[in-house]
Amino acid sequence: MPLTRLKDPYILQDGVRFLMADETGNTVAFRVSHEALRDHADRVHLSGTDSAIFEAYRELIEDVASKTFDAEGPFDDHGRILVTSEALARVTRSA
Repeated sequence: MPLTRLKDPYILQDGVRFLMADETGNTVAFRVSHEALRDHADRVHLSGTDSAIFEAYRELIEDVASKTFDAEGPFDDHGRILVTSEALARVTRSA
């Protein structure tokens, strides 16, 4: 089920935490780890802060987040759906 961005603001803490909504309006919490952002930046030869990397690739990260939601995980220790380095690498390789 495709998710949509709930809010533009996000939180920088051990990566980036952000919210999306499902088609019925339920809030879904996500986190893309610092490691996943760093690994993605290395793959695309981008330098910058976690925030800069997230902003530059937000649509891609949200697309991966939506697919991770559909696959029912993985989750972090707080129940947020976790966007992993491996998931971003799979999408980057297939693009």
